[in-house]
Amino acid sequence: MNSYHIPIAMLHHVSDRSDWDSLRPFVIRKRTFSIFLDAIEKTGLKTVTFRDIEKKRNKRSIIISFDDCGKHLFDFAIPELKRREMTAVFYMPTAYIGDVNRWNTEKGQSEVELMDASDLKALEDMGMEVGGHSHNHLHLAQLSEKELRLEIERCSSILGSILAQPPVSFAYPFGSIPMQAGNAFEAHGFKHACAIFSPKQAASQLRRFIIHDGDSKLSMRIKLTRIYAWYRHVNDTRMDNASWT
Repeated sequence: MNSYHIPIAMLHHVSDRSDWDSLRPFVIRKRTFSIFLDAIEKTGLKTVTFRDIEKKRNKRSIIISFDDCGKHLFDFAIPELKRREMTAVFYMPTAYIGDVNRWNTEKGQSEVELMDASDLKALEDMGMEVGGHSHNHLHLAQLSEKELRLEIERCSSILGSILAQPPVSFAYPFGSIPMQAGNAFEAHGFKHACAIFSPKQAASQLRRFIIHDGDSKLSMRIKLTRIYAWYRHVNDTRMDNASWT
């Protein structure tokens, strides 16, 4: 089954901390996350990873993805996924393994502790998937071809060393898709690359939808439908990926 036929949810942080409000809408409350997982269960979708879809065919699937790998996800989000026997994909910017989200703090936003190498290995041991999120968490569309290849190569090499297997999926920081997306990523083993908005749906620039605290039970259910996928197909051609943050 092709990855571009599967709905992909994009999340970042799941926490009720009020001192992280500067990161919203990329922080959602625990209740919002639980309601979203309820919606997945009620629609009969099964969570899968990109590694899964290379082995199995299941038309009733969804991929849940988390960008940046906040360590706090082990406090609630990951245990909640495990309790429901669900999986997710976690995207790590490798220059910041065991560090904090400096691309946010440099703009005066809240500091979040990120996962270290042992955390990433633990995720894969649980049946989750760890993917690449570049090395330095940059707008990749703004890089030269040489800079882009170095970002991808470093990311793939570091994760491969930690996980003892090469990562197969990638998420563009800031949703910024480089013009050379396809060949540059395939050369380093990334078979699937997630954007946010995308003018076309392809393995190298997969659309994702965001879940935020403003979502209702109904809007979450709608985002899981083919009708919403068609809406995104029409609407995304009007969006500018490189400027979206």
